[in-house]
Amino acid sequence: FLPWTDRLPEYFKKKYGYDILEHLPSLFFDVGDYYKVRLHYWRAVTELFLEAYTKQVYEWCDKHNLKYTGHYLAEESLISQLKCIGAAMPHYEFMHVPGVDHLRRDIREHLTIKQVTSVANQLGKERVLSETYGGSGQNLSFEDRKWIGDWEYVLGINLLNHHLCLYSMRGARKRDYPPNLFWQQPWWKYNRLIEDYFTRLSYILSLGKRIVDILVLHPITSAWACYTPLSEEKVKELDRAFQWIVKTLLDLKLDYELGDELIIERHGRIEGNKFIIGRCSYSIVVIPPSVTLLSKTFELLKEFARNGGKIIAFKPLPYLIDGVPSDELTNFLKKYAVIIDSLDEKKVLEAFKDYEKRVDVLDEEGNIIKEIWYHLREVGNYVVIFLTNLSRDKDYKAIVKIKYRGYVEEWNAFNGERKAIPSEYDGKYTILKLDFPSVGSHLIVIDTSKEPAKVEEEKYTVHNTIKLGDEWNYEMKDPNALLLDYCKVKIIEPAFYKPIEYDKVPTWKAHNIVHSAGIGTEFVLTFEFESLIEGKNKDVYLVVECPEKYEIKVNDVPVEYRDEGWWIDKSFKKIKISDFIKRGINKIELKGKVDFDTEIESCYIIGNFAVENVNDLSFKIKELPEKVKGEDLVYEGFPFFAGTFKLIQEVEIPEVTDKVELEIDEFNTIVANVIVNGKEVGQIFKKPYKIDITKYVKKGKNVIEIELVSSLRNLLGPHHHKKGELFSVGPESFKDEANWTDKYNFVKFGIKGAKINLLKKVK
Repeated sequence: FLPWTDRLPEYFKKKYGYDILEHLPSLFFDVGDYYKVRLHYWRAVTELFLEAYTKQVYEWCDKHNLKYTGHYLAEESLISQLKCIGAAMPHYEFMHVPGVDHLRRDIREHLTIKQVTSVANQLGKERVLSETYGGSGQNLSFEDRKWIGDWEYVLGINLLNHHLCLYSMRGARKRDYPPNLFWQQPWWKYNRLIEDYFTRLSYILSLGKRIVDILVLHPITSAWACYTPLSEEKVKELDRAFQWIVKTLLDLKLDYELGDELIIERHGRIEGNKFIIGRCSYSIVVIPPSVTLLSKTFELLKEFARNGGKIIAFKPLPYLIDGVPSDELTNFLKKYAVIIDSLDEKKVLEAFKDYEKRVDVLDEEGNIIKEIWYHLREVGNYVVIFLTNLSRDKDYKAIVKIKYRGYVEEWNAFNGERKAIPSEYDGKYTILKLDFPSVGSHLIVIDTSKEPAKVEEEKYTVHNTIKLGDEWNYEMKDPNALLLDYCKVKIIEPAFYKPIEYDKVPTWKAHNIVHSAGIGTEFVLTFEFESLIEGKNKDVYLVVECPEKYEIKVNDVPVEYRDEGWWIDKSFKKIKISDFIKRGINKIELKGKVDFDTEIESCYIIGNFAVENVNDLSFKIKELPEKVKGEDLVYEGFPFFAGTFKLIQEVEIPEVTDKVELEIDEFNTIVANVIVNGKEVGQIFKKPYKIDITKYVKKGKNVIEIELVSSLRNLLGPHHHKKGELFSVGPESFKDEANWTDKYNFVKFGIKGAKINLLKKVK
């Protein structure tokens, strides 16, 4: 299908002078002047959308002293934005805070962000929003959040809009594209650790102006000219090439901005040998594989080239102007453009050989480190450079070259500290030697009004390492849990019918069964679990959502619901059942009646017990272990645990050296809160998994406590997807029958390889 509106034919004829109704076949088939007709059609559709929606909302907000923000659907590729919004970039001109969204636990859609941040910088919009983290799953860690957020910020985002914060996790809400980034998470009390970081980063990366020298023309007009709903392949070819260029230039430290041709028509001009869009100027223009340019773009390129501006063009070269063949364009590119005939990094570097990069990032052998990207801004006399390592598993020792001279500081966005760092100046570049752990970053600020300072780097060497033991004492700061997510279902029909019974099914299927029986139908849900211990003298609770809607029995004994508080979420109500738990099979019955908001959900048994995990298939309540190894508590009695779990160990330290660090080799928790000799030291949540404990240790015996703070993932799932941990999680992930397994999957919870490093300063 193609978008249509009653107003389109009239608008089209007035704008282009011919009747679109007489050329409809050209929108589908390669007949007539199909390139021209398609380009005109999609431009008309895009402009009508702008006029009918975006500009009106923008102007209304402006009039009422509000700021229009949000995001448009499907910004991520040429084909997706064409079909949904015509073109993404023209809309951002008419947003006070232009925005996008980024879903999933990955960093792949570079085009989405480069589009919006280019327009924002060109047109002087201070803030750029991204709705972020949606669908990443409940185990999204602080380190994951830094990884994704740093990637967005290095590309120009400076305002994170979290997806999502739930007032209530009752019913289906807990499965609505998690994670829930709110108070129900066990790690919520530590949330400032990552939020303060992005607050500081948001501030500094919204000051001044981003500096780039390269403009890449956006080929959406070529996509318009090529698109037919009968075959998307031509547009997909353009998109594949364009996406390669979008990423490769960033890898090669050839930072750029994108130029949308509709915005260029309104805000483009040439000043000397600079191509100007709004407030930004460029000395190099790159033309990606294309078929057409708009006439205004071509006129500016001709003036740009005559004034000495550099043009680099990838084959296939555009040969149409406004969708019509142009020998002038073909001859112009032959004369003025440096032609790249294939998508090859070496050929790209060759085409840019005369360009002096403003920032470069090299390894010790002089090779470009592709996975470290940068963001460069000028703020008065200050130059701000934000660099981040996008790798999840590679550490780098980097040589960073910055084409500015001055007093160099590193600003720590986690704690607000500023300190001068060692640097050299070679007559052209300030040179820094920086270590980048995986997901590591540096925020460098150069005051160009001051002279460089001589700074000596403090260096330490490991004098001794004390490995902590393999076993830990422990304390549960929150109750353990057993998930009950399968149940039997009985539908109670009128008296003259026999009840319909369903054997054990997942609770989401029980929900469907119950609702299909119809409003007013009575039903009974039966959950079963095995216990190896008696419940008496233990605080054991049944947790049920909306318990007031049910008649509840535990092992055939009626249990009246009384408000005894909640657990995790205010809709997760606790009912004490310690006295009813016996050895062997235990049975929970919930009898209710279908109404409009009935939601059949899993139940939980919580309390001071352990849970035996039998091959990730079945679970039994048992006594708590005396000690744990702590490497993966899922298999030590805590598969569904959600909360804070404290590991405790005493260690002998022979001497307190210049610096003492606690280090963890393998880290599988959201946050680790470190306590030494009864005093809180701080938190570990990102690589390198180290913390300075010098002030807290003493010679002799020391008590080390590490509080592991979990996510809600092992409690809420999804548990039954064959692929295990998913990085794109939505409602269907919890009931995907094609990928269903009765086996439970968990994420690791624990730490491994804890040790204390005794370091001495190198003189």
